[in-house]
Amino acid sequence: MNRRIRAIAACLSWLAIAPLPSRVWAGPVDGIPAVRLWWYPNLGEWTRSAGSVPGQVQFASPPIDPPFGWNEAIVSWNAPTNVVLEVEAWPEGSPHGYALGRWSADTNAAPRSSVPGQQDAWGKVETDTLVANQPARMLRIRVRARKVDGQEVDPGALRIGVSLVGATNAPVPPAAVPAARGRHLDVPLHSQADYPEGVQSWCSPASIAMLLGWWRSRGLGGIPDVDVRAVAHGVNDPAWPGTGNWPFNTAFAGQQPGLSACVARFAGLGDIEAWIAAGRPVAASVSYAQLKGAPIPLPGDGHLVVVTGFTATGDVWVNDPGVNRERGTRVVPRDAFDRAWKHSRRTVYLVWPSREGKPARGDGRW
Repeated sequence: MNRRIRAIAACLSWLAIAPLPSRVWAGPVDGIPAVRLWWYPNLGEWTRSAGSVPGQVQFASPPIDPPFGWNEAIVSWNAPTNVVLEVEAWPEGSPHGYALGRWSADTNAAPRSSVPGQQDAWGKVETDTLVANQPARMLRIRVRARKVDGQEVDPGALRIGVSLVGATNAPVPPAAVPAARGRHLDVPLHSQADYPEGVQSWCSPASIAMLLGWWRSRGLGGIPDVDVRAVAHGVNDPAWPGTGNWPFNTAFAGQQPGLSACVARFAGLGDIEAWIAAGRPVAASVSYAQLKGAPIPLPGDGHLVVVTGFTATGDVWVNDPGVNRERGTRVVPRDAFDRAWKHSRRTVYLVWPSREGKPARGDGRW
């Protein structure tokens, strides 16, 4: 997945949410890993107002105030296929918001696109990631939603995830999870090599197809049997351009019946082990060169693989969509995997049954 930024002009609407007050960053709190996910399973408690066009509703989050200074934010969303969304982040210290995506499952009803050309003294948007020039604290999220048929939007049908990663590069590593050792989930394998038009670029849709296939195989009713081509069509971002927009991929997964999905940053492999121990595979963004043993990343070598388990000694089972099927399932040494994963600041796609919620974690990172 080649994460490029295309600098073309875009227009934003700045008003509607007052800027949050600035605060001095006091550094990371001792003992708290500098990653955190806020998950809102519905927007019923968010401030609601009329949107800018007929039938549109605006939802504004309460202030999100992490216990550390952050410098990257990723916002994910889940919505029914008949709802069109515009998502913005409003951080402290900035006089305006930043557009993080215009989402529509049906591009005949409304366009789907990231918003290029956003960079100023406070920070910038890199396709799907808000990057602060200096450590920030509070932020709020604004979501404008409308149904394509003009009917009223149900806030209970909308879900939002906000993932923050700290300005420090030394989070406290999570503890290993013994229950994950020796466990290997039989996740259906997909390969981008099966699709000539996507052989170089469809690692992200292929990974989403694998995660959906896993939950379909577990008997979660209503999940369609989608192939990689259908996912690629459903997540394509013409402004990027391509199929590697992280929240677009999880939005596709989260619109499937009974599922929730989001992008998150983890603190280390112990976090993935907690998901594997709970029977939940995750997709991880890695440097493909480092995954294959190179000492450093190569330009544009971002790649997605699905983590399906761990050996008894803690090495990592992956389904790799970047090779032919006969070579797609393999074990990667633990240290090599972690080095490759750090390239994306340990980004993951999380997909889980909505009725069950996420696996419990005592320190509240997700």
